[in-house]
Amino acid sequence: MSEYLSTKYKNEKLDNTVIDITHQDIYDLYNMNIKDKKECDEVTQSSYRNENYYDQYGDDNWRHAFYKEVLYRDPKTAGFVMQYPHGRIITQAERNHYYRGENKIYFSSVPSLTRKLKHFKSTEDREIYRIIADMRIGEFGLFLYSFNYVQNWEKKYGTVLFDALAQHYGLETNWLDITNDFNVALFFATCFFDHSEKRWKPLTKNETEDDENTKYGMIFHCPQWQVSMRNTTSTLTNPGKNVERILENNVLPIGFQPFMRCHMQYGYGIKMDEEYPLQQDIYFEKLRFRHDEKLSKHVYEMMDQGRLIYPHEGLSSFEDIINQIRAATVFSEEAFNYAFENNNYFEDPEHCRRLIQGTNIIGKPIYIGKDLHPIKISRQRRRKLDREHAEFSIEEAYGIKLSTRYTAYPK
Repeated sequence: MSEYLSTKYKNEKLDNTVIDITHQDIYDLYNMNIKDKKECDEVTQSSYRNENYYDQYGDDNWRHAFYKEVLYRDPKTAGFVMQYPHGRIITQAERNHYYRGENKIYFSSVPSLTRKLKHFKSTEDREIYRIIADMRIGEFGLFLYSFNYVQNWEKKYGTVLFDALAQHYGLETNWLDITNDFNVALFFATCFFDHSEKRWKPLTKNETEDDENTKYGMIFHCPQWQVSMRNTTSTLTNPGKNVERILENNVLPIGFQPFMRCHMQYGYGIKMDEEYPLQQDIYFEKLRFRHDEKLSKHVYEMMDQGRLIYPHEGLSSFEDIINQIRAATVFSEEAFNYAFENNNYFEDPEHCRRLIQGTNIIGKPIYIGKDLHPIKISRQRRRKLDREHAEFSIEEAYGIKLSTRYTAYPK
């Protein structure tokens, strides 16, 4: 829990109590965010100068120095390359807190795909739609890998998390966005995206006074140490005959990725394979505040009208292609295989294929085939993007130095 908030509001136990915070509290969280950033910047620059805690603590305290190097310096150094279960990630400097901002009170904060699946009554229909959504993600991945820039990125830098990137480009996924930058969370909690004008705007009374839920913004908060503890502990309890799985919202780094969107949001995510809304997760504080036009406008201008989050868009010239993928009904064999391998419901691929091609749950027929490729990009468009990124260097682009630490595994 936040040291400041838990002390002020006497909420000393983990529960789902909603804490009403003031604008002064928001300002205090803002200042805490500044300190977090400064700490990470200082550690990062110290690492780039090849400093270490062994020299500081001496031989007599080598164990303490080792733990501080691995558990403190490495996570707080921008550009550190680390292997995670979901891929090899170049991480941003890890701050001391994680947040999610929402501009109204929602009953259930879950990924976009989870929200869509609730519309279907039968389990089979839900799983068929899940396959369709995953095939669209698969096609998005094939689209990304058609560029030499993306292929070279994976060779040089690490895993391209195309499923997490798909979330940021409007596809339905099971990723829920999390950030470790309070300013980013506050922006999403006080501003909204005007789809008709295709731009962000600060909330006004016209948007906030519709009902009781729109009057408030919500910030979910969890300290970094608690996330680390959850990620490393077992998810099983009551071992024995009746083993019960505990649902956990593990926060995973998305890190530096091609086309920048995730990086500029200091992106993390929860891959919510099973529905577990943040409203039910006792490890996330629920911080509710009353909307105010002055606050929204201030945050909007502070974040340069959203440009500090979305400074430029690497795939803006391919919006037509991404729109096609979002609504695709024709899929390649590669996309079907990707979706089927991710699914835990269907056992026979041919039976699954027949069900999908015979369904009408989206109001249009679905086609899957070896020679079917829904996305067609001209060679000229592909070459143009590759030329624009031909000299790309992640270290020059973001002012970081890539580093890693060798790890010895027991036999």
